[in-house]
Amino acid sequence: MTDILRNNWFVVLIAIIIIGFIGYFIYDTNKDNVSAKSSNNEQVVASIDKDDITANDLYDESAPYDGSTIYNMYKNAVIDQSIETTKDIKKQANTLESNIKSNASKQSDDYESTLTSELAKYGYSSFEQLNDYCITSVKEKEMNKKYITKHFDELKKAWEEKSPRTVSIIKMEVSDADNLTETETKKKSNIETALTKESFADVAKAFSEDSNTANKKGFAGYIDTDSTTSTSSSSNSTVPAAVATAAISLQKGDTSDWITVTTSSGTSLYKVYVKETDSSKIFNAKNDAVANQALYAILNSDSSLSYKILKSYAKKLDIKFNDKSTKKKFDSYVETTYGGDQ
Repeated sequence: MTDILRNNWFVVLIAIIIIGFIGYFIYDTNKDNVSAKSSNNEQVVASIDKDDITANDLYDESAPYDGSTIYNMYKNAVIDQSIETTKDIKKQANTLESNIKSNASKQSDDYESTLTSELAKYGYSSFEQLNDYCITSVKEKEMNKKYITKHFDELKKAWEEKSPRTVSIIKMEVSDADNLTETETKKKSNIETALTKESFADVAKAFSEDSNTANKKGFAGYIDTDSTTSTSSSSNSTVPAAVATAAISLQKGDTSDWITVTTSSGTSLYKVYVKETDSSKIFNAKNDAVANQALYAILNSDSSLSYKILKSYAKKLDIKFNDKSTKKKFDSYVETTYGGDQ
């Protein structure tokens, strides 16, 4: 179920809204500064929706949580104060929430309980808070996008080593790749002839038997070297690993020879066409799926980049830890996870 939450957006370390579980206080003097006050003789460290959260409330519930949860709280505070919750972000969050519910319902009849249990790991007490999770996820994507856009020239190098590109495919199902039937032989010949006269897109639309891409003129989206291994978490399921491997060796505008792919569902012949290899155009693609995959790939190219981005935004805020043990857990987590880049 963790993958249901994580894989619905192409980001690394999706932030979670966690309130009232960690024993420390983060504040921004320019935006959401919380003045010191007390309630029933207890220091109030935060006010959420006009409800006071006291130091005892936080410290009493902090024990079960480790450095990763503290880090998520820190990250959430930075994201929340750095990125405005616009109407567009809310709209994207609603879409993400619908996708998560749809995917979860396909995996479990009692998906609400399953998601509630999963969200509880991040500090949420009910299924109704899924939208809060989604808003923060979208805001983190926006934050990462802004940073990478500003520093694109220096960040693209590691990503470009993975040969990012967008591709289109033509798929033809066959019974035996080495012994084509008369009908299959004729169709293969028709495709090859059409490719000498028409664009790959038009031929894919007319002949391809891939239900996911034929109506998109064969466009299969983003791939890179990570897509060449079928076990890769970032591989594009629309493009088999063998097809992606062939595409990586091609230049923009090239079309491959026939590629045989055999799976448990049967054997197919593929042709792949490289549509774009310019990293800037891919990153700024109008196609949201391509742009999101490119963003994810850039983040994944540097294991510490997500923290570097967070750190750059945190520097603009006045963030303090009032509890030394909490700060120690946070530092230890960053040291272990990101090599101590603090």
